[in-house]
Amino acid sequence: MNSLHDRWLVPITPPRLSGVRLVCFPYAGAGASIYRPWSKFCSPELECFAIQPPGRETRFADALLSNVTSYAKSAAQAINALPADRPLVLFGHSLGAVAAYETAIYLSQTGRSVNRLIVSGRQDPGTPSKREPIAHLSDADFVKQMATYNGTPAEVIANRDLLELLLPMIKNDFAMSENYAGYSSIKLTCPVTAIGSLEDSWLDSHSLERWKDVTSGDFDMKWFSGDHFYLNHQPADLVQFLHKYVSQ
Repeated sequence: MNSLHDRWLVPITPPRLSGVRLVCFPYAGAGASIYRPWSKFCSPELECFAIQPPGRETRFADALLSNVTSYAKSAAQAINALPADRPLVLFGHSLGAVAAYETAIYLSQTGRSVNRLIVSGRQDPGTPSKREPIAHLSDADFVKQMATYNGTPAEVIANRDLLELLLPMIKNDFAMSENYAGYSSIKLTCPVTAIGSLEDSWLDSHSLERWKDVTSGDFDMKWFSGDHFYLNHQPADLVQFLHKYVSQ
């Protein structure tokens, strides 16, 4: 269980004999466990894995990544270790959206087909974020600002010892997101779906729609109710929507 594949890919569903393989990338400060609730909503035609970046959960002792490029390269290597026996769909939310996008590019360069890229809760790579950078702040100011985002459980914010352990990883993730370089010179050919939530103050329809520029393939959009972390509050609805692509 020490291979690159085992460290990076956490099974969310049991193995499937057929259907679509879905690989999900977490948002900043999170790990594979945010996708655990999806298991009860996935049909037998959907085999789901979650990416486990270093520095958290089962990989707490592993060295943190410095940028999205190295994140995507390692994720692509782990995904390439999976059999190429069925359609592959990548899903990512927020930081995970650009990590999934860059991973799709790495996979395409190795000849591995991505059947669809689904990006959620993130403006297109060429549009600056509406959220002010916070990774450079002092720990106290960073925590104060992060607590307003509704993405970190209140019990974690309140537990000073736990927060002290997690803070280097969380700030590092925010720095990766804030320093992301933007559009790749390589254009995807797979279909791309962009998802936004209506009460996400960091998103607008223009920056979501511009994700169409990353591919020469088909593009569609979907809006959910809720704030930036809508996926935590309505997993059943989101997974039901993702099943739209299982039969394609």
